[in-house]
Amino acid sequence: MSAAVRPGVDSLVAAAAAGRRLLLLFDFDGTLSPTVPRPEQARLPTATRQILEELAAAGCQLGVLSGRSLSDLRGRVDLPGVWLAGSGGLELWIEGSPGRKPQRAAEMTTMAAWARDVACEIDRLPGAWLEQKPFGLTIHHRGASPETVAAVRKLAAGLQARTADVRVAVCTLGVEVTPCPEVHKGTAVAEFIAAVGEGSLGLFYAGNEANDAEAMAEVSQRGGWVVGVGEAAPPSHDRVSSPTDLGELLASLASALGRLRRRRGPSDSLR
Repeated sequence: MSAAVRPGVDSLVAAAAAGRRLLLLFDFDGTLSPTVPRPEQARLPTATRQILEELAAAGCQLGVLSGRSLSDLRGRVDLPGVWLAGSGGLELWIEGSPGRKPQRAAEMTTMAAWARDVACEIDRLPGAWLEQKPFGLTIHHRGASPETVAAVRKLAAGLQARTADVRVAVCTLGVEVTPCPEVHKGTAVAEFIAAVGEGSLGLFYAGNEANDAEAMAEVSQRGGWVVGVGEAAPPSHDRVSSPTDLGELLASLASALGRLRRRRGPSDSLR
């Protein structure tokens, strides 16, 4: 682990030692899971899963936020007690609550109109394809030529210019489009914080793409530690090169929290 991120680990351990609950939040694709040729191939690595389980056992509340639908994300994370935000923050699942989803009729109408607008044009772009989701869509261009990438981004910009009713996030591997532009990963982070109780928290967020910017800003503004994963990540306190490096950082945190818990003894929880 880079020496640059050690103070961040120490700050979270100090927060836990002071009796504060740790809320650790992550993007999924390209952050917890390595980038793969097709989105359906993404998996949570076994080693990362084990580290997350250790952090949960140490008393941390974990959350994963993604542009994937909530049902897709739940199947890929599949860890008890982990809170989830799908569809870029539109869908929420917090343990003990029924969760939240957008008003289906209005959002589906908006997304259906967008899909009709772009489908034929996307079909003409080699290497690009359209993924329709329950509450949004993504125009993928993983592995496509620079010309296709430029055409996809121009198309998305043109569509956004015609309406204020959608949110467009231009990422390295595609363009995400969702309704309700005022709702995003940053608003999901705020709801997670409210569910735990802001006054007693140590905060952390790791993300790798432009669609993590609001979440990273939300955590940073509340005094939390933000880590960018990879070169395309928005500005952050620290940066690691890959999901593997993030796993090493989290393993260091889990180890330090384990030592703290052992010093305190079994009767004194970090929660």
